[in-house]
Amino acid sequence: MSKIDEIFQKHGFSAYGRLIAGSKSFYRKRHPNDDVIFNANIFIKSKGKIWYGDLNLTQDAKNLQKVCDDLNEEMIIVTEMLGRFDAENRPYEEIYNDAHASFIPNANEYNVRVYKGFKSVLIGNTNIVTSMGVDWKKIKIN
Repeated sequence: MSKIDEIFQKHGFSAYGRLIAGSKSFYRKRHPNDDVIFNANIFIKSKGKIWYGDLNLTQDAKNLQKVCDDLNEEMIIVTEMLGRFDAENRPYEEIYNDAHASFIPNANEYNVRVYKGFKSVLIGNTNIVTSMGVDWKKIKIN
């Protein structure tokens, strides 16, 4: 097990991904105000993709911040289609531009995207339609 895997496990995330619900729609109905990303992908600049699985940012932010603190590196989170199927091989700056959330080491808040409309991202020969992030919003970690 890698050091990164150990850090994720230390803070309650399996090193081998995570499933928070058998039914996405049922989970969303039970947590309608939460920021949930099924099949999320986490990246850091020095290593690329380091983790994947389901996240509820509203509930997981505190532990994700602890992971980020231990890594001592900015951590970004992207949705499934923008972190898999060869999309993870794009330059980090491109992946960052599509990030849904970011965590900075030793902070008491994290950033989430404010969205407006849609855009198309070309990955190889595939166009992925995704939300267009236009700004960052700071969220306090409780």
